[in-house]
Amino acid sequence: MMWDRIGLCLLFTCVGFHLSAACVPGSRACENANTTSLDAWICSLIGTLLVGLSGVFPLLVIPVEAGATLRSEEGSQRLKQLLSFAIGGLLGDVFVHLLPEAWAYTCSPTTAGSAQSLQQQRLLGLWVIIGFFTFLILEKTFSSEKNEEQTTVSGYLNLLANTIDNFTHGMAVAGSFLVSRKVGILTTVAILLHEIPHEVGDFAILLRAGFDRWSAAKMQLMTAMGGIFGAGFAVCAQSPKGVGEAVAWILPFTSGGFLYIALVTVLPDLLEEKNTRNSLIQVLLISCGIVVMTVLSLTVE
Repeated sequence: MMWDRIGLCLLFTCVGFHLSAACVPGSRACENANTTSLDAWICSLIGTLLVGLSGVFPLLVIPVEAGATLRSEEGSQRLKQLLSFAIGGLLGDVFVHLLPEAWAYTCSPTTAGSAQSLQQQRLLGLWVIIGFFTFLILEKTFSSEKNEEQTTVSGYLNLLANTIDNFTHGMAVAGSFLVSRKVGILTTVAILLHEIPHEVGDFAILLRAGFDRWSAAKMQLMTAMGGIFGAGFAVCAQSPKGVGEAVAWILPFTSGGFLYIALVTVLPDLLEEKNTRNSLIQVLLISCGIVVMTVLSLTVE
């Protein structure tokens, strides 16, 4: 509740500051600006909340008894299958969604010359490495010697990456509504299509980390606050250039975090599988996750 109030206060403060700075009291231009900004803010908040609510969608997909049966052999295999899809979804999200968007910005016509563009592309790669090592350092710092606690830390790392990812989604939704209501709605729908399969994978990672079904759903909803802050940032900026510059480093940083979670935290569990049939199913589900994210990326663009 406290974070909800902080988020709303941030949005109201940003909108109020922008309107007071841009308008002359009593003028028709000021009234039009007030109406446009308020409309964009309300639509951005609604769109961001819808994206955030996609975090509870896995409750409809994953069985109620999932959390209680994870320690059984059958439950363990089901979890590994969900984790396989999660790995594919994370890899697909990184390589066909997050990095291409960041790359598109670095190669945009706004960049001044090929030398600057090459420098920005190298910086993009460095941000991926920074994101990867940041999550490595966080896990090394907060993990204890007990495996159970290390597993719990990996769940919180996934929540951190999700919060940052939702921040970029909030910026995208708000920035689109600042262009027009139609563009904003299309952007919100596109993000929702990407998020639903992604959230299922994230849910499986939280179950692996020791969260029960309802606690995982609550934590997923808490990450939606990142989207609200992102929307507030975009409304305050009121400038595609300002938002774009932030996205240029946030997206690759988040990509590095997702790569760490997928390849370092989750994948080792699957490498322990000795059964050939189960291994083949896991590989197919990883491929399925990549294909789903690729098809959605191609469909919504």
